[in-house]
Amino acid sequence: MRDKLTWTNNELESLLRQLDIALEASGIGIWQHNLHKNQTRWDHQLQIIYGIKKELDDVIWLESVHPEDRDYASSVFQRAINARSDYAAQFRIIRPDGETRYLRSRAKYFVDEQGEGCFIGAEWDVTDDILRSEQLAREREAAEASRAVAKFAADHDYLTGLLNRRAFDEKFAEFQSTVDAASLCHLDLDHFKEINDRFGHSGGDAVLRYVGDILAKATRDGEHAARLGGDEFAVLSPFGLSRMQDLVSAIRRELDKPVTLNGESYLAECSIGFACAQGQEIGALLKASDVALYEAKKLGRNNAQLFTPELAQRLAKEKQTLKDLQTALRANEIVPHYQVQIDAKTGEICGLEALARWETADGVRPPSEFLDLASAHGLMEAVDEAILTRVLLDIKRWTLLDIDVPRVSVNLSAARLSDASLPKRLEAMAAPPKSLSFELIETIFLDKVSDQIKQNIRMIRDLGILIELDDLGSGHASLLGLLELRPERVKIDRHLVAPILDHAPQKQLVGSLIDIAHALDIEVVAEGVETMAHAVMLTDLGADILQGFAFARAEPAHQITARLVASLRGDRADTKQRAAAPAAG
Repeated sequence: MRDKLTWTNNELESLLRQLDIALEASGIGIWQHNLHKNQTRWDHQLQIIYGIKKELDDVIWLESVHPEDRDYASSVFQRAINARSDYAAQFRIIRPDGETRYLRSRAKYFVDEQGEGCFIGAEWDVTDDILRSEQLAREREAAEASRAVAKFAADHDYLTGLLNRRAFDEKFAEFQSTVDAASLCHLDLDHFKEINDRFGHSGGDAVLRYVGDILAKATRDGEHAARLGGDEFAVLSPFGLSRMQDLVSAIRRELDKPVTLNGESYLAECSIGFACAQGQEIGALLKASDVALYEAKKLGRNNAQLFTPELAQRLAKEKQTLKDLQTALRANEIVPHYQVQIDAKTGEICGLEALARWETADGVRPPSEFLDLASAHGLMEAVDEAILTRVLLDIKRWTLLDIDVPRVSVNLSAARLSDASLPKRLEAMAAPPKSLSFELIETIFLDKVSDQIKQNIRMIRDLGILIELDDLGSGHASLLGLLELRPERVKIDRHLVAPILDHAPQKQLVGSLIDIAHALDIEVVAEGVETMAHAVMLTDLGADILQGFAFARAEPAHQITARLVASLRGDRADTKQRAAAPAAG
């Protein structure tokens, strides 16, 4: 029996040694607390963890716990005592050397052989795990913040902070499936190139930021403002027409407040097109607002236009007209019709003005149907080229018929006049000297005449082509401008000529314009002469050349040929009779 007991004690001691080794290797410290005696025993490993020696009656645990964790650790242990239940906690301690460590503590409640309640527990240092977890959390947070920054950068315009085009398109696609109604406004800055030219790109950027701020402040929750690119902006709203009208009005009110650029006060202007839709029609909002924006620009910019079906129909018709015009230019359907110009003293034909007409199988389309459209879409140079080419062909044909061809006036757009290649192209066309004159519209004086235009005018004159100024008196030209350009002819605006019979101040104004032109040795053409009474009064005022319905409407080349042939025959009376009689139709 003794041998068996000895063996058991030996075995137990071996197991205890093994347990000590295992606990030491694991770094786990063991403690036991007797509730009745209020005594706590720490093993050697736990004393190492805390960095202090612990006697049985020492009460030092809470003194080692970090002050910020002390209430928590105490309350958790007290709850376990009150409930006679298991205990689990994690807290920080401050070792005597000042180092802070994280401990995890677990304990079981039991009743010992004396019937006294006790806790036996284990604690181990989890500082490395906690710090590693905190580092990982910080890294995750930084990564999430970095992703958020990257996503914001990917979704937003770097300059204004508004949504960019890609993100706006995503919102627009989302709207189509999530809202029952929506509205959208499209904005374009007017004359943005001029802003960059005048204030530099930094000034242009300042205006873009200024508009971006206005849109950001004007939008409500659920609305999305975006810079679509360049000077183009948009606002998408889940609300209807009333809200969009209020939004557009608010934007325009803010735009009426000037922005300071390089120390100067500048008023930014925008053209705005807006539209509203419901259900499946929301998908067409972008196109609809763009159509309305086009109309706003066409009406002079710095205004807002609402899309309507009637507007869409009209613009669709214009689009078709533009397409047909492009085809007509390729098919040589844009041709000159000629209006005679009459010498005020002799009553004879002394010139022709070539006016653009569009000849179709269904008849002749007047310039009001296509010239403004051509100008708006950059086709005026092609129209000018078509007319000039045909005029030169007509002049050659008339010359072959031994007709004494009067000088033909041809309109020339400002864009074409500023083309550096124009003189060489004219030289290649071999226009007979003194057979042509180019009419320049008076709005050329809206801007300072460029050196390129001045050079082109000199080279054009060297080719024997004269220069005329159209619509004198419409308000743009100055005397200094006339002195600088020195045209061979000026044409008095028809709107000044029409009322001279009944309006004395208008008559005096026309007379003064004629006197000024003559003082500068410039010949005067009066257009819009609708009656012979006009012709007589204008002759008395000193006009050199008369042009208008009183003599003839613009006629195709074959009809003008008949007039010129009559002049060639020397039939003066017949010529005057033909000149004085309006053409049929």
